[in-house]
Amino acid sequence: MSRPPSEHPLKTAALLLLVLLTVSASATARHRHSSDAAPGAFDYYLLSLSWSPAFCLSEPGAAECTGARRFGFIVHGLWPQYEEGWPENCNVHEQVPDSVVSGISDIMPARGLVYHEWSAHGTCSGLHPTDFFALVRSAYGTIAIPAPFSGTGQQVEQAPAAITAAFVHANPRLAASSIVIICGAQGAPRLREVRICLDRSLKPRACGAAAVRGECRSATLIVPPIR
Repeated sequence: MSRPPSEHPLKTAALLLLVLLTVSASATARHRHSSDAAPGAFDYYLLSLSWSPAFCLSEPGAAECTGARRFGFIVHGLWPQYEEGWPENCNVHEQVPDSVVSGISDIMPARGLVYHEWSAHGTCSGLHPTDFFALVRSAYGTIAIPAPFSGTGQQVEQAPAAITAAFVHANPRLAASSIVIICGAQGAPRLREVRICLDRSLKPRACGAAAVRGECRSATLIVPPIR
């Protein structure tokens, strides 16, 4: 039996509306990650501290792994964040001065990392490169590295919650909701990063949804030693 003709226009209109909403949502999602994001328009910062010994196990030829100095935590980046999502690769074309690259090398030892972090994240901060990396240093300076991670020479296994607790103990103004532990997914999970969420004045705040994406779910993880 055929449907009444009057139903077809209604179904067509409903289908068209659904398509338009889907396209609009997709465009919004792309905009959140595209180069047309407005520099300086974001909600908070995510300070990413990379555990260098774990990185060097997978990338032994990297700049931070081949010099005389052996690193513990280094700054992976200071990333502007939205409450949901984050901006990337904003339309800013300023170069990082050589003096800034060399001046930040004690906490960001790879030149390529500095350039990448400026291009991908610093351009969205609304700051000049000099000011952005000064802010990176200030953000790093607000965090005390727990003593067990300052000179460890032995591999240990810890629960992610224990690492979070160590950072909270060393930094009483931090709350567990400001900290995200990231571990590698291949083989036995290793500590990869500790992410700390800071407001725009570098005070701790709870992490948003995007910051906790990829949070380590392993019961325990390996912390490779500094060598």
